[in-house]
Amino acid sequence: MDKRSALVIGAGVAGLQASLDLARTGFNVYLVERKPRVGGHASLLSKVLPTLESGEELVKQILQGVIEHSNVRILPYSGVEEVKGFIGNFKIRVLKRARYVDEERCTNCGECENVCPVTVPKDYEMGLGVRKAAYLPSPHPLPAKYLIDKEHCLYFQDGSCHACRNACPENAIAYEQKAEEEELNVDVIIAATGFKPYNAEKKGQYKYGVYRNVITGIEYERLCSPNGPTHGEIVRVDNKKKPKSVAYILCVGSREERNHGYCCRVGCLNALKHALLLKNQYGAEVDAHVCYTDMRAVGKRAEEFYRRVRGSGISLIHGEPSEIRELPDGSLTMDVYDQATSKLLSITADLVVLEAGLDPEVDLRETLGVPLDEEGFFEEAHPQLAKNETPIQGILLAGAVQEPMNIAEATAQASAAAMKALILTQR
Repeated sequence: MDKRSALVIGAGVAGLQASLDLARTGFNVYLVERKPRVGGHASLLSKVLPTLESGEELVKQILQGVIEHSNVRILPYSGVEEVKGFIGNFKIRVLKRARYVDEERCTNCGECENVCPVTVPKDYEMGLGVRKAAYLPSPHPLPAKYLIDKEHCLYFQDGSCHACRNACPENAIAYEQKAEEEELNVDVIIAATGFKPYNAEKKGQYKYGVYRNVITGIEYERLCSPNGPTHGEIVRVDNKKKPKSVAYILCVGSREERNHGYCCRVGCLNALKHALLLKNQYGAEVDAHVCYTDMRAVGKRAEEFYRRVRGSGISLIHGEPSEIRELPDGSLTMDVYDQATSKLLSITADLVVLEAGLDPEVDLRETLGVPLDEEGFFEEAHPQLAKNETPIQGILLAGAVQEPMNIAEATAQASAAAMKALILTQR
């Protein structure tokens, strides 16, 4: 009997977990990831609640099992271009993007990067660090091969530079490389495309994208990470100096009629974690202010963590700040009415961290033919009884593309989707 096969779209924690579970039940799995790295947002987290272990190390535990399993084939830097057919006979067209580096020849020596004259913001570091046009997409990429950023490479701009090709000892630079199409046949599809952070520029009063020292929570995670652009040192973005005060603003883009009516579920605890990491690093030398609309500590150990933070010298302010203003020295000031004390407070901070909401990553809605619900997530067949299923039989959902959820919930939903795929394809 032929093996059952599955397409999993997205190699974040949900996609990795779903792929591993499917492979263990005997499926041939094609794991497609549009970015040139795997691990999703979880791999960017310096610490993960409630254990405070490294997000990167957590992802590695799942990823290692996926890599070692012979039933899984990972297709990074690839996109799903077309989906036809039905359960048991889906026909998929996948486009593997050109890396302009021969993967067979590349030995990961780094000579191309060393000689590249172009410097651009580093994607993996959320723009807080820099990289070259010839680069590795993450500290632990899969595959461990270089690629060339065509958009910024001078060869592709005007033909003026061949430095990487001249420097490569293995003759691996392939400017002429083209994207490659591949046809797949699968029985089921699991969409685990995850989320993207809410665009904080829409909250104009906070001046994200205007003032350098206003950043988002995911950018702050990279400042906290030992593998990040500052090697784990939390500093001002503009001058790389230790801050005297940091303010964290919750519910940016969440629980609002104008933006997202839903709660992101992770912002409150992330803000508490971020403030605690600051205190753990600097102690009483730095002030931490958490401005919240409502504090929602979701999870069986979350309330305990909340109490721990309250006793750590962190200021919790029940109110939404007004417009942020920049002072001549680059620090930031804002007013906030504290409902708990009925006082109008003025806060000056060297760094303001916006805990932004989550947008589902649903760019493939037309390709998959799956409708969206009223909040913009992929529609579930039934919100209570068939959360992993869509109105299209054989196309399943896993992770934060269903609704906002934390890592534990995402992996649980991924396992549930894998089990549903097994049931639907029983022969």
